[in-house]
Amino acid sequence: MTAVPPAAAGRPDVGRPAALGPLVRLTARGLLGRRRSLGVVALAAAPVLVAAIIAVAGGLGDREELALDVFSTITLGLVTPLAALILGTAALGTLIDDGTIVYLLVKPVPRWTAVLAAMLVAATATSVLTATAALLAGFLVLGLASPDLLAGMVAGAVLASVLYVAAFVTLSVFTSRALVVGLGYVLVWEGLVTSLLAGTRILSIREYALAVVTAVGGETPLGDSAAGVDLPVAVVLSIAVLGIAFALGAYRLSRFEVGEAG
Repeated sequence: MTAVPPAAAGRPDVGRPAALGPLVRLTARGLLGRRRSLGVVALAAAPVLVAAIIAVAGGLGDREELALDVFSTITLGLVTPLAALILGTAALGTLIDDGTIVYLLVKPVPRWTAVLAAMLVAATATSVLTATAALLAGFLVLGLASPDLLAGMVAGAVLASVLYVAAFVTLSVFTSRALVVGLGYVLVWEGLVTSLLAGTRILSIREYALAVVTAVGGETPLGDSAAGVDLPVAVVLSIAVLGIAFALGAYRLSRFEVGEAG
């Protein structure tokens, strides 16, 4: 019989990374229900519809500027954060609200794997939807004339999706009103404060994504005044957001008592 190392004895939250795969599958089945999926897909169709109208109308101005306007205002300013909010808060939030998470908490698996699984599933789903929307909308307006700009918008959508999801998954572990709080963040901070106060853009996920669009696509969205964060700063802060969100989510769930669920 193999002896259990003293450091691992009595610590069920350590040394079980194999639990991540089943948790990812379980989270995906619970998160990607038909009603929720259809709602998010319908939301992601908005920039594609707008781009189709622009493409049919034609003659409305420089196509690169139009594509950037659609991306920055609709895809990045509305669709991406809302899709991430819906999926990110539901990944663990619904389990906590209905008490289902009790069955997870009593299992001898690391609780950080539940946070990681939720982030992986929600971020993947959001990224696929928003990147597809950005690509289709950009193609309808640009065609194949600006492949770098198309790539930049797709990369920006993916980055924003991952960061928003990480933040909203963690938020759902801290409060049952994560959807309301997250909506306030999207509308007030990202939509209003960072638009009025240029100095606050360094704390905006949207600006990190725009920095990627500028670097990859060679275009500055909405003029030079909108480029509030340089790419190196955006990369460092994006890594910080991911690390802090995961650490806080894992810490909170590790302190979560079974009696708090339901």
